[in-house]
Amino acid sequence: MTLTYPYPLDFLADCLMGDEIKLDLRRQDELSGSGDGRYWSAELSRPLWTVSIALYSRSVAHARAVNAKVFALDGTRRQMQWANPYYKPAAGSDGLGSVTLSAIASDRGRISLAGLPARRDVAAGDYLSIPYGAGRLYFGVFAESRIATAAGAINNIEVRPYLPLGISAGAAIELEMPMMNAIIPPDGFTPFSLYKNRWGRSASIALLQKP
Repeated sequence: MTLTYPYPLDFLADCLMGDEIKLDLRRQDELSGSGDGRYWSAELSRPLWTVSIALYSRSVAHARAVNAKVFALDGTRRQMQWANPYYKPAAGSDGLGSVTLSAIASDRGRISLAGLPARRDVAAGDYLSIPYGAGRLYFGVFAESRIATAAGAINNIEVRPYLPLGISAGAAIELEMPMMNAIIPPDGFTPFSLYKNRWGRSASIALLQKP
């Protein structure tokens, strides 16, 4: 079978399991400040999500397979899809298969949703992803909690980061298993060490969003 890129979730991301998954939003800001506590900032480029995972010990066969799949990403040249395997929306996953983006505010930091279950809770800290363009994925987080109307709509809910210009109203929104495209940055993978007791150990991985 020929490898396809970005790797689908079930090819590599589902194998990247550990006790702790750290997800952070790395800003690309230029800062200057004064002695009285004032700061000025300019956003040089869009913020990017980062992921870091200390991987569980696994069987030698599983560990070798993960090592090989990472090596086949050819450094930073190839992408993979990633979703947090432990993630669940705060109010559960039922009825989230037909949610769409009904409107985007002019500042692109607030969106409106349609197709939610009636009176559905969307909580601050819930994630979302939106496919757009040629295989691109927006990955974001809700910054406030809201309850859908009886018609399954939520208007002007804050999200971060701001939506890129390539996304327009009518796009599908993934709330059940939000995902992003990612690369492994330089020195971002420590391979499994293989031990004579047939276990692979001491692996870790870092991912950088590829918007």
